[in-house]
Amino acid sequence: ARFEGERRQFVEAIVHTSARARTWCTLDFDVLYQQHGADRARVVKALDYFQEKGWIELESKQMTEVYALLDSNFDTDALSAELHAYFKQHETSEITRIDNMLALFESRECLSWRLADYFGDHQAPRRCGHCSVCQGQVAQLPAPPQLASLAEIDVAARCAEFNQRYGQLTNSEPGVECLTRFLCGISVPLFTRLKARGIPGFASLEAYPYAEVREHVARSQRPQPE
Repeated sequence: ARFEGERRQFVEAIVHTSARARTWCTLDFDVLYQQHGADRARVVKALDYFQEKGWIELESKQMTEVYALLDSNFDTDALSAELHAYFKQHETSEITRIDNMLALFESRECLSWRLADYFGDHQAPRRCGHCSVCQGQVAQLPAPPQLASLAEIDVAARCAEFNQRYGQLTNSEPGVECLTRFLCGISVPLFTRLKARGIPGFASLEAYPYAEVREHVARSQRPQPE
């Protein structure tokens, strides 16, 4: 036996309170604490030790981050607007960054010079002599696939069932961003509750650029002139 006395009892408690499936066991920390008073930190340390010894294979699943609200004296609407603006700004900056990276890859100017200039080194030589551009091998990214025009796609038809489920759950209508994410197959927490992946139309426009799909969705929701 590798363990004796209290340590043996502790290990047995871990084993006995773990729900067993065909291959994996799932540890229930709450039951382990209620029945044996086992400290969570000690249990985690023990499991890490078992894995280091090669006795078990350890995986973490369904982890949930928890927090405590220390000050509830704030304007929820103002905070929501602030967070939304922050994430929109972050989204825009990330898209710009990706566009800049793609432009760099296809640049006809010295790559080393462009990188140096981007990071503020304006004294770098205009030609390094060893990058692909200086060697005469300008990169060309593959052309995007030929797709049907978005103007020919009926957004309302593709989102009909999604709109219905969304309305039943939230008693409101989905906005442009929500519909665009649905059509492009970008999951958000609400989609899990809606089981959006199983709704016809989900990810049906994932091959199209997100910005173009969003603009098409926005146009489809504008009032048509009489």
